[in-house]
Amino acid sequence: MPMNKSSIAAVAILALVVGFSLSWYLVHKQPVQLESGTWFGDKARPLPDFELIDQDGRKMTRENLRGKWSLMFFGFTHCPDVCPTTLQTLGQMMRRIDDPDVAAAVQVIFVSVDPERDTPQILRDYVTYFDPGFIAATAPMEKLRQLTRPLGIAHEIRNRIGDSMEYDVDHSAAIVLVNPDAEFAGLFGAPQDAGAMARDMTRIVEHN
Repeated sequence: MPMNKSSIAAVAILALVVGFSLSWYLVHKQPVQLESGTWFGDKARPLPDFELIDQDGRKMTRENLRGKWSLMFFGFTHCPDVCPTTLQTLGQMMRRIDDPDVAAAVQVIFVSVDPERDTPQILRDYVTYFDPGFIAATAPMEKLRQLTRPLGIAHEIRNRIGDSMEYDVDHSAAIVLVNPDAEFAGLFGAPQDAGAMARDMTRIVEHN
């Protein structure tokens, strides 16, 4: 039986609605596919309560991370290779983000797991070398672990004799992604690539 004009119009409207709904779902609901990291999507979980001291001597808590996408890397300033390489990569990543609005939505935070040697002044000088906009922070070891343990970030002081300030520090090389709701939202494993991370962060910010 042939369709009349009203039936055809109804089918057309229905198709338009279905198409719009599908398009909205694909844009807004589909998980972000990253080149260089893992995106947790709706499995993101709140950061634990923590308290650090930043490079200017100010208190940093979970509340300070709200409103921006944060990339947190845990290391120490005496690190001979992994830390400077990673911070250099993160500096290059920030410079490769083409959209200024995306760049403004992203911040890099270096957390020292060597609080005895890494004072706020040392941390300020260290991160500024890689990027003037980088933030650095640390805390006594028991307070650090309130943040690092729930994130799965391992760190340990080794080869220390007595009170000597000469020792080694082992630590995870992953970069933790925190969303603007202060939730653990993703992970970038080593080795990192500046261009891929710049594209990933652009996808993440624009998707949300």
